[in-house]
Amino acid sequence: MKFRFFLRIFTIFIFITAGNTYGQGSLCEEVDPFCAGDEELVFPNSNYASGSLANGEAGPFYGCLLSQPFPAWFYLQIENSGNLRFQISQFQNQDGSGARLDVDFAVWGPFSEDEDYCNDAALSRENLVDCSFSESAIEGMTINNAQADDIYIVLITNFSESPGYISLQQTNSAQAGAGATDCSILESTLGEDRIACGEEEVVLDGTTEGATDYEWYTYNETSGAYDLIAGETSPTLNVTTSGNYRIVVANSEVEEVAEDDVNVTFYDTPVATLPEDFVICSKEGEPVNLTEASAEILAGNSNRENYSVIYYESQEAAEEDIPVNSPAAYSWQETDQIFAQVVGVESGCRSQLVSFDLDQAVFPEVNLSEVTRICLNPDGGLQNEISIGSDLGSGYSYQWRSTNGIVSNEAVLVISEVPTVESYRLVLTNNETGCSQNFETELQYFSAPAEVLIEISGSDFTGGTTVTAEAVHGVGDPTEHEYQLNDGNWQPGPVFRDVNPGTYVVSAREINGCGVTISDEFTIIGYMRFFTPNSDGYNDTWTLANGNDEIGITIRQIYIFDRFGRFLKQISPSGPGWDGTVMGENLPADDYWFKILFVNELNGQSGEFSGNFSLIR
Repeated sequence: MKFRFFLRIFTIFIFITAGNTYGQGSLCEEVDPFCAGDEELVFPNSNYASGSLANGEAGPFYGCLLSQPFPAWFYLQIENSGNLRFQISQFQNQDGSGARLDVDFAVWGPFSEDEDYCNDAALSRENLVDCSFSESAIEGMTINNAQADDIYIVLITNFSESPGYISLQQTNSAQAGAGATDCSILESTLGEDRIACGEEEVVLDGTTEGATDYEWYTYNETSGAYDLIAGETSPTLNVTTSGNYRIVVANSEVEEVAEDDVNVTFYDTPVATLPEDFVICSKEGEPVNLTEASAEILAGNSNRENYSVIYYESQEAAEEDIPVNSPAAYSWQETDQIFAQVVGVESGCRSQLVSFDLDQAVFPEVNLSEVTRICLNPDGGLQNEISIGSDLGSGYSYQWRSTNGIVSNEAVLVISEVPTVESYRLVLTNNETGCSQNFETELQYFSAPAEVLIEISGSDFTGGTTVTAEAVHGVGDPTEHEYQLNDGNWQPGPVFRDVNPGTYVVSAREINGCGVTISDEFTIIGYMRFFTPNSDGYNDTWTLANGNDEIGITIRQIYIFDRFGRFLKQISPSGPGWDGTVMGENLPADDYWFKILFVNELNGQSGEFSGNFSLIR
């Protein structure tokens, strides 16, 4: 964009030659261009050390700004129509850290480019768009329904008066109906420094609206000054050598002069050499180092500057400039075709694209578990000889290693004695490609429990019987066990609840299959759940099981009732039991109830217990 007014061009030249640091216009007539752009814009504030005016000039209507300490005037020009929301903030440091500094603002508009927008009539109550005089270091500024090419005047004041940095950022640029500011008002005449990649000539265009005279200069490294280029008086200059160039433009009618500088550097176009096919030794999905191909790709370049190689996953990624993030650890896929480009580190110049395939060295599946479990005898010896690994054929060589060095070069490693190491590593080599893969298996040692201990608590008369087993660890690594009561189901926990009277054992087995250990036989004492008075010699009478005194229960009385609660008989705890008759007559098959009176010898308390049993005929 070329500027319409020469006076504004001169202001912008001064702005640019100051090293891209915003000047602070303390008066509206010194207003500086200002825009939000696509990113946050940060610049130094006006303060007691840098400001030339401690309070705002008289005349404008400042709205809510009761005071205007160290004013800084800017103008915004609208590029796209719409609503604009800005965040203005002021902090001690440029990165937004440090002390929070009170910032205030006012904005007037809209104005046209040919309008005198710095007079009191323009900066009026009617033209005031937004204003804030809060104590906050972060303010929100709103301009609604802004139209393209409109100009708005913004006054930012530093109420804290302390040195710091002001930030301006548009917060609604991604929203529907959002407008945008025109950042071309900040552009220089010659533009950014020029990098010429493989070009023989660069044309500098300093055409400036309103200019009547042009002069071109080139910087002399020896003298440290700019030398006039004789005969170059047109707005353009053809450049064929690297260097710093300056244009001086003048308007003889208003006696105004401005200048702008630009650096031009010529570079050779980098060359990318097509590499040989890239053989990959790792498995699919495992990292591969693409940079191993860099030396071959860079081979055709001179040493004029440093070069680097950028890798892409596809041609589309290269066109969109989306490189591989970590080429030294690239997670590749079998179908991948890699594209590469040489880039000059200083210049940014780029070569043509080259591509190469990723060829994987073939490795079959290796049958080697991450953990090898070794079962030991109670004395610490091997239960059985163990073989690990598999024979993949003559196309491969094998090397089994441990911390003690090479153990074997056979395909299958046979373990016939208890190893003294924690792991084995297999180095498998493809004899054709020379690629190797490492596989490691950790050795873990287990054994059956040394013994199974039993603890019995409770009884039929005190809430049920609980059996708790303890598998005593044998030799080898710590492990887990499963438990079984007689021939019941295996379970992970050692506690069995509500165990009926009877004779039992508890088996405990090591979960990795290294053996089972069985407890001593034990008996649970209680009462019979049924009896069959058929004179066959089995369960002919009902009584309490003998031996309740062994678990601390002394039976005093036993009473038997029918299902309706009618008393039938009293029997002795030490007698032969009830034969299912009353006064010599057989009672029918049915459910019957009993009540006992007992003493808990463990705590000396008396109690009673009722239950039922079945008479089966």
